[in-house]
This record gives sequence, C-alpha cells and structure tokens, in this order.
Amino acid sequence: MTGRGVVVSLLSSVAFAAFSFLAALAAPLSGVQVWGWRILLTVPGILILLAMTGRWFWFSGELKRAIQKPKKLLAYLFTVPMLASQMWLFGWAPQTGNTLALSMGYFLMPIVMVVIGRVLFKEKISTLTVVATSVAAAAVVFEVVRAGGLGWVTAYVAFGYPFYFVVRRIFETDGVGALTWEMTLALPLASYFALSSGGLQTATRSLPAVLMLLVVGMLSIVGLVTYVMAAKLLPYAVFGLLSYVEPILVTGVAVVLGERIVGAEWITYIGIWLAILILALEGVKAFVANRRWSVPAARPWRRRRPRKTKNEAHSWRRLKLTKKDKLIDPGAPAE
Repeated sequence: MTGRGVVVSLLSSVAFAAFSFLAALAAPLSGVQVWGWRILLTVPGILILLAMTGRWFWFSGELKRAIQKPKKLLAYLFTVPMLASQMWLFGWAPQTGNTLALSMGYFLMPIVMVVIGRVLFKEKISTLTVVATSVAAAAVVFEVVRAGGLGWVTAYVAFGYPFYFVVRRIFETDGVGALTWEMTLALPLASYFALSSGGLQTATRSLPAVLMLLVVGMLSIVGLVTYVMAAKLLPYAVFGLLSYVEPILVTGVAVVLGERIVGAEWITYIGIWLAILILALEGVKAFVANRRWSVPAARPWRRRRPRKTKNEAHSWRRLKLTKKDKLIDPGAPAE
C-alpha cells in the first residue's frame, strides 16, 4: 500500500501546485472570484464522489454527530471562515505576486505544528526535531529583523492552518465529512463572490475560460480527495515527508510566474529549507527504524485509527447502518 500511497500523495501535491499556476492565469477573474468558483465546483464534485463510492454517510454522519453534540458547531464557527480564507489565499496569491510568500508559509507550517504539538498536546520530540525547530526559528527571527516582519501571507498560512487543525482535533471534526461541511457552509458566500461583479459573464465569456474553470474545479477535487487517501494509505513518517513536496512545487510555480528570491532573503529561505531537510532526515530515520508514528509530520496530532489485522476487512467495507438512526463509523470519535 505504501507504493500506491506515494503515488496518490504526489498526485495531490501536483494537483494543488497546478491549481496555483492556473489561478494566476484565470484573470480577469479576481482571486476572490476564483475562490468562489472553486467552492461552487468542488462541493458538488466531492458529494458526487461520496455518493458514487457508497460513502455518503461520511457527510450525513457528521451532521448526525453535530446534532448529538451541538458543541461541534462552535468548531465550525472558526473552521469554516479559516478554511475558506486559506482557500481564497491559495488562489489570490499567484495573481498578486505572493506565491513565494505562500510557499514559505507552507514550509513553516510543519515547524509551527511541531511546536504546538509539544506545547498543547505534550508530544515527545526528538533531538533532531529540536534542532530543526531551532534553525527555523532563527530563520524567522532573521526575516523579522531584516524585513521588519514576517509578511502577513506567510504568517497567516504558517499560524492560521495549525490552529485550524488544533480546533478540529479538540472538537473531533477532523474527518472527510467535516471538511465537506466546512466547504458546504461557505457556499452562500462563495456563490455571491463567484457571480457578482460580472463573475458569471467573465467565467463564461469563452470556451477556453469555461474549460479552465472546470480544470480548476477538477484539480481542487483531486487534490483534496487524494490528500485524504494518502493519509489513509501511507505510514505516518512517509506521509509527513511527502507533505513537503507541495510547497517545493509551489515555489517552482512562483519562479515560473516570475517571482524571485533576492538578496538577504536567501538566508531566510535557506534556513527554512535546512530545517525541513533535518525533519526529512528524522523521518527517514524513524521509518527505517519502523517507528512510524514518532516523526512530527505535517499533521503531528492527527488521530490515527488502530491498525487492522491481516484478516480484518477494510474499514470502508465495515461502515454500515445498524439500528434505527444508529451510525457505525470506525473512523468516528468514540462517544
């Protein structure tokens, strides 16, 4: 399953990087209009996939759990706008010359998650991880001194996404169904921005424009679905290592779009890349030693399901409805 998982993970990274490139070419649609169309195309696509694969209960089951535990709605008050704004940023940055800042945020995000995992969830971290975190912190301090700040795009990704995952962990809304609901709840606002200011006319002005939007929607669906699949198929260490492929590709997209790292900025980038390399070495070390869950990957506090025995049926096949309105979901949090 590892070989298949690696291919799926790489496909996810390529899909997201390709999306960022096409977002830059989507003008005259603005970044917020691209975001609106992305949501409008992604939500139906994922719902159709869930229905076609017999996993609709991932979506309906999350609603039942929210009804049973209304406190989950507090999580959605934060996660819906946070996910929506991060998705908007991913389409806006390439249009405004901020793709490098975006990729820097994704490079820093695993480091921030390591720190939060240690502080909030009391996770143990290795010596190499401490070294990597220290190197990244030094690079950030240098950038703050050099430029007078980290830059809001980088900071919003590097710190916003980790707290998004923290809230999902605390309120146990970290499944596929919850992700789909977060985008679904953003549909009204997405529809407004997609169709306002001549968005519909601009999006349908020509066949190439329509095809580009359809490709953007397809890339968004493929990226999200394959990311979730990779998390299921891969050992934790490998999944963590491959999570760094996406920001590398996004950096490549920034270069293709004409952005450049200049002057003293190289010191900051080299520091961050060195920290990522150290984490990668830690991941390889952990994987070789078969300590699959010890490496701080891009999702260091992701809840993992217990391993299945060789004779146990795949968990997707065991998902079923039993008694009236009683949902059995091995991936759901224990009540």
